[in-house]
Amino acid sequence: MTIEVDAGGAATHAPPRPFAVPVDHRRRTSSPSQGAVDQRGRILRRLLLAADLLALYCAFFAVELAFGQFRVIDFALLAASVPLWVLVGNGFRLYHLDSHRADYRASDELGQVFQMATIWSWGTLLVLWLVRPDDVAVPRVALFWGLTLVLLMIFRSLVRGFARRQPWYLQHALVVGPSSQAATIVRKINRHPEWGIIATPFADVSGRFPARDRGLPRIHSSAGDGDVVALARELNVDRVMLTPALSESRRRAELVCELTDLGVHVDLIPSWSDVVGARLDVHEMEGMPLLTVPRARLRRSSLRLKRALDLAVSGLAVVLLAPVLAAFAIAIKLDSPGPVFFRQRRVGKNDRPFEVFKFRSMRDDADACKDEVAQLNLHGGGNEHGMFKIREDPRVTRVGRLLRRYSLDELPQLFNIVRGDMSLVGPRPLIEKEDRQVEGRFRRRLGLTPGLTGLWQVNGRSEIPFDEMVSLDYLYVTNWSMWGDVKVLMRTFSAVLRGGGAY
Repeated sequence: MTIEVDAGGAATHAPPRPFAVPVDHRRRTSSPSQGAVDQRGRILRRLLLAADLLALYCAFFAVELAFGQFRVIDFALLAASVPLWVLVGNGFRLYHLDSHRADYRASDELGQVFQMATIWSWGTLLVLWLVRPDDVAVPRVALFWGLTLVLLMIFRSLVRGFARRQPWYLQHALVVGPSSQAATIVRKINRHPEWGIIATPFADVSGRFPARDRGLPRIHSSAGDGDVVALARELNVDRVMLTPALSESRRRAELVCELTDLGVHVDLIPSWSDVVGARLDVHEMEGMPLLTVPRARLRRSSLRLKRALDLAVSGLAVVLLAPVLAAFAIAIKLDSPGPVFFRQRRVGKNDRPFEVFKFRSMRDDADACKDEVAQLNLHGGGNEHGMFKIREDPRVTRVGRLLRRYSLDELPQLFNIVRGDMSLVGPRPLIEKEDRQVEGRFRRRLGLTPGLTGLWQVNGRSEIPFDEMVSLDYLYVTNWSMWGDVKVLMRTFSAVLRGGGAY
């Protein structure tokens, strides 16, 4: 096996340096035939179980305190039913998805946790009715159900937040495939440190290295994908990610079997991943796995429900946040000369233009100075191509920097939502110059009302290039569901608190 490393990716006449990675024997103590030790999954399963039990007992004692009595038989019933909770929780996969799903979040398990809390609480009511039919306290069970649901989500989120700061949470990944495909995957991983994945220098099995990614280290394997298993063993990785070129190669089946026997997670990335998204249905027919893509349909009844939710939430938010909006307006006025609001023409649903409202976060002459800072555009292209985003933009005011850090400058768009120009969740509203760059199937992004938040905002915001942002909007429209909107709204809060990509 011949493996060489190129730390910069640029062509060079000097002989390549040998690549060596120190092996952490504590992470993998078993033999390949027995499977590797999944340290993240092993520790996190125990922490999540402890969080669940703590939530159950806290909810129980809170209910007992609220009703002013403590019944030993109820406590004994709760303690005796803990093994049943563990059994049902494993059935709902509440303890095993974090180890192999890199982007698993609290919003992804809300449905399972809701079902678990409901089954648990009202199952308790049924048992109490069988034991003491003359003493069934429905209000107590209802309060227990609500507290259990809330505390489960809070404690599980706290556990994950703690885990992501621990060394054992990190997983080492080997991304294998042609340079152009592997570099895209590594960039996505590097944008999300919360995933806890360290992208080990990836195997370059063919092709030229993209110019914009020549700063990324890589491994060149002269034997192609035949060295992948040996390379994974030598680097002691936790997961191997196969790019579309390898996911669909002739040797795919043998490669996957060999890697799983080695005890690593294997991620297959198909070439059509940017078209299908989450609506892919995995099932089987007489042992034959089927990946079914349901028809993309936007039902009128669902869209009306989406609009009703927009009106209810935005109207309530405007009323509750009125003092905060007024305080921001005063701060903007005192900080720099110019209007409080920034208005800009955007392209909305079905190509209908509208005027978006934002708190002014830049100097009043920011547009006039745009050409002067065009070379600082984060994504290149100056003032002509892609999005115009600048880190530490010199045109941003002091108050504006704080507003942008936590996306508070977007709050006036609540008025756009009330008017019907925007929605709580949707594609990013583009200016007309950006909209003209969107072509082909990606024009479907205009099939839904643009949103205050969306997949672009919760996945990295300004760090995501224009073409990837458009692809995310396409996936949102073709995979839209009310439940998906709820999950995006939940993820928005954590994204805003992290502040990543907010320029």
